[in-house]
Amino acid sequence: MRLKDIVRDIKSYPGLLRKRYAGKFYELVTDFFGEDAGFFDLCDYSLVFTTDGIWHKVLEKDLYWGGFVSILVNVHDVYAMGAKARYAVNVVSAKDENCLDEIKRGIADASKKYGVKILKGHVHPDSPQNSVDVAMIGFARRGCVIRSNNAKDRDSIVVAIDTDGRPRKNLPYNFDSTNKDSEILLYQLDSMVELAERKLVNAGKDLSNAGIIGTIAMMLEVSDKGAVIDIERIPKPDNIDISQWLKTYPACGFCVTTKFPDDVIDIFREHRLDADVVGKVDSSRVIRLRFGNEEEIFMDLNRESVLGNIR
Repeated sequence: MRLKDIVRDIKSYPGLLRKRYAGKFYELVTDFFGEDAGFFDLCDYSLVFTTDGIWHKVLEKDLYWGGFVSILVNVHDVYAMGAKARYAVNVVSAKDENCLDEIKRGIADASKKYGVKILKGHVHPDSPQNSVDVAMIGFARRGCVIRSNNAKDRDSIVVAIDTDGRPRKNLPYNFDSTNKDSEILLYQLDSMVELAERKLVNAGKDLSNAGIIGTIAMMLEVSDKGAVIDIERIPKPDNIDISQWLKTYPACGFCVTTKFPDDVIDIFREHRLDADVVGKVDSSRVIRLRFGNEEEIFMDLNRESVLGNIR
């Protein structure tokens, strides 16, 4: 597949295109725009708070997985900031009791796996559609929160992913690596806590529904930076096409920028994630992709925006 075709494929992916509407709420969140979570300090801790809803396309295909990832995506957002996820509340709408039971089963399994306690919830029965929305809070050491908007010139971009899994049936862009003991899954996530507390990264995000390239692009946009990214260096399972993989939401994955790439990679690998340097941050505000001997502009942030033209 030619690189220009990969670029066109990623840029037309709905998971990425949906992010442009975030810009409509810029004035409401200001300082935390483009972040995985907001936070505030309390005594010796930073309390990290986030919320997310599940894309209707996921719920249409797999109600159980929709319930499961309603916890998982919020857990990722909290850990991406260098905090440990602890408590959640939710709102669930269901067409009927069978749908409600499947969503609940997914929520219960994920909550147990990731050590999150559900404090409160609300149910809309007999709804015209199924939906799940979750808010979650976690705790970081004060002064040890990782922001998305702090990438620096000449930082290395490191991507870390658990590649030991497979796409969900009927959801080719949802990569499920959660069939592991809770202790392993939490140890993988704790990689970001260690990086935060050792202050080894300047910026970071969890790899989200925008896909791997889309997530890196969001981090660079809010940091007012550009980069050259070698997509062949992104950790990938052997049996998945590169174009599909670059649009994938991994069940555990992060991108960070750092002046200490060797240390960061060592920590990710110690925490049972595949990791590598995939690019370098620059001041161009242009994101370029490399693939073999080819190079193409993915996005010129001087003229385009992932998050809705925030400049």
